[in-house]
Amino acid sequence: MIRLFKLLWILCDRRITEVPLSVLAELRKRGKRRVPEAVEKEFAKSKPGLSTFRFAREWLSGENLTRHNGQWVLNSFMPPFPSRAFDRIFEALLSGRRLNPVSAFLSVTARCTFECPHCSARKRKSAELNSDTWRSAIRQLLDLHCAIIGFTGGDPILREDLPELIRQASSGGAAAILFTTGRGFDEEAANRFREAGLWAVCFSLDRANPDEFNRFRNHAGAFEWVRDAVQVSLRNGFYTMLGAVATPEFADRERFRELHELASEWGVHELRIVEAMPCGMLRDAPDATFLSPAEIAKLRAFHTETNRRGLHPKVCAFNQIESPEFFGCSGGTQHLYIDSSGAVCPCDFTPMSFGNITEEPLEKIWLRMNEALGGPRRECIVRTYYKKINERSRVSGSYPLKPEDSCSLCREFTKSELPDYFRIAASGKAESGK
Repeated sequence: MIRLFKLLWILCDRRITEVPLSVLAELRKRGKRRVPEAVEKEFAKSKPGLSTFRFAREWLSGENLTRHNGQWVLNSFMPPFPSRAFDRIFEALLSGRRLNPVSAFLSVTARCTFECPHCSARKRKSAELNSDTWRSAIRQLLDLHCAIIGFTGGDPILREDLPELIRQASSGGAAAILFTTGRGFDEEAANRFREAGLWAVCFSLDRANPDEFNRFRNHAGAFEWVRDAVQVSLRNGFYTMLGAVATPEFADRERFRELHELASEWGVHELRIVEAMPCGMLRDAPDATFLSPAEIAKLRAFHTETNRRGLHPKVCAFNQIESPEFFGCSGGTQHLYIDSSGAVCPCDFTPMSFGNITEEPLEKIWLRMNEALGGPRRECIVRTYYKKINERSRVSGSYPLKPEDSCSLCREFTKSELPDYFRIAASGKAESGK
């Protein structure tokens, strides 16, 4: 009943629906479909109805909509709404480009206090690009209608100009997220980030037990830094997350439940779970290092069951959001990653560069990547093709791959069917039980 009330509240709020309705009505005039036909007809009348409600309910059935600072938050894969960032997702559909990046993560430094065994940023060519270069990249992302800009690393908090970069992203209409270890995230830093317009902070924490986590990070103060930083973040009004990397042991022993309990005690808003990937420090790791289909299913079930029960914090499992039954792999088609040397890749985990921001305009690189990758895919690129990527890397001696090698390798990828969300939107036929 509460979920139905929330949906009705949202669909009746003109601050939320005005831009999506007007954009989708315009797309309908142009003969471009982005939602099922029955929903599209309601959008054409600028009046959400029963079909829209059913479509939204189907999509959100495993999510936990919450309120934060007067806005709705689905999860950290989507900006809060109503907001300028939320509107940008829809306005981008009128840009004339086939695809636009909904989100972008910027590795503004390779420096970090730790050397975690699963780090995806290690073993890449690294650099420390200056402020002007990153400001230019952010301006270009905003021109591409990017709605979420995440600052990662390394640990981005080590850059003195981070508040300046956050301000440029937020003032341009994007929702800014900080991914950090928590070290140095004190009241002074939080105040600077808040004034710059930061929306959310995600603190890395892979174990609920302090001693285990400190051994994992090989530092006696690692857990304490996260614990203290979380409270600073909450006091300063940020949407606050814990971010964990799931390994087979993490899934098999259901460590996510311990972590969720701890996050609940701390008052965290979201537990964000990604899986260990065959890149960076795990580039040459054996297959047993990564999640099996059964382990992925366990994380997906935890995401859905926890959110349906309305428990706090909500759970955002990468495997569920980007599953074939929902949005699929967004790398290079709805998301991009720029590493510390300026190389533009589909995501943090896919070591395939399609250009460098120090050498070419970002839009040119984005279009090149779109053309090479095609559209949204049902399968994760790096999990499916990491052996081919590693083989090409050994031959070329480059990591990530150079643009010519990345484009060439994409031609060897099997053509993928659309993930279910995009298929349903195009066909107008929704399915239940997903």
